[in-house]
Amino acid sequence: MVTITNITSKNLRRRDSTGNVVTICAGETVELKGRHWENPALLEQFKSYAFKVTKGKGTPKVGGGIKTHVKPSKPRGRPPKQAKKEEVKPKSKKPKGLKKPKKRAD
Repeated sequence: MVTITNITSKNLRRRDSTGNVVTICAGETVELKGRHWENPALLEQFKSYAFKVTKGKGTPKVGGGIKTHVKPSKPRGRPPKQAKKEEVKPKSKKPKGLKKPKKRAD
């Protein structure tokens, strides 16, 4: 297994010995598996100012950490209805006395 890192700010493409095109984005590290990647002539093509080549296993990936500054997913569907609030009706006040009709002036 060979690990190749693109250390430039541009995407680079190289053709391997089997005719496949390998695209390595800017700053990306790619692990390439297979016997034909152990070919020293092919590795010389990648040993330039643009690539950093290491043989064998790279550093193990340990944990992803805590995601920060990530938007929460939007809820889907119709929102639930709100529960009805029970209204407390005030008791009606009893009249204090008998109401008398108004007297009219004739």
